[in-house]
Amino acid sequence: MVKVHVINLKTSTDRKQYIEQLLSPYQDFMDVHIVEAVDGRSLFERQLNELWNQKETYETYGRYMKGGEIGCALSHRKCYEEMLGNGDEVALVLEDDVVFEENADVRGIITSVDMMLRTKKPMVVLLSGSYWYFRRKSLLVANCGLASVFEAMGAMSYMINRAAAEIMTAVDKKYLADDWYNWRGEGIMVYAVHPHIAGDFDMFKSDIAGDYEGWHRENLSSVHKIRAYYRAVVRRCLGRIGHWEKREF
Repeated sequence: MVKVHVINLKTSTDRKQYIEQLLSPYQDFMDVHIVEAVDGRSLFERQLNELWNQKETYETYGRYMKGGEIGCALSHRKCYEEMLGNGDEVALVLEDDVVFEENADVRGIITSVDMMLRTKKPMVVLLSGSYWYFRRKSLLVANCGLASVFEAMGAMSYMINRAAAEIMTAVDKKYLADDWYNWRGEGIMVYAVHPHIAGDFDMFKSDIAGDYEGWHRENLSSVHKIRAYYRAVVRRCLGRIGHWEKREF
């Protein structure tokens, strides 16, 4: 059975009903657990500063993370903590607005990725799109590859192994939930299914994260500015050679 952690606000009963219906065809091989999301929007600035290292966040992004962003990151962190506490080797993490591509072999791909992640090497495999990648190799399922990710956006659907979860819970609380570039910098190998099989349901608006602001480069130190421009240049180059996987649905 694949352990599945679904992030859901306690008050979002419509989303919970939706995700339970989405996953019902896979209940024979998915062990689904609802993780109560942290609603950072309801916290005061003092509470956010106690929960989060906003100084490190500012150095990384040139701005402080908003309450919703912190709540989102803490919600994903809860999944990793529960995974480690349960002694699980691999887990599938889903946000409650995820949607699977209609004709995708969801069962086959998730099973294949689950087998691949049973290693001591820290690894994450994204199931969604919106990523830039270096190389692509074959996976164990026909017509599906595995891309080596440079940078990606979104954390609505991915699989993670124990070694990666240990790193992500040990690192200081400073990164956005979907800052896969910086997680790579912490020693985690980030891959993505190619073509992707998951997206987000347009009917639902963001429940906990809020609007994403990106970097405020004018506030970054010289070193961080250089890193930001390096990332931008590499993304542009990868996009020009077709190594950009757009989220199509």
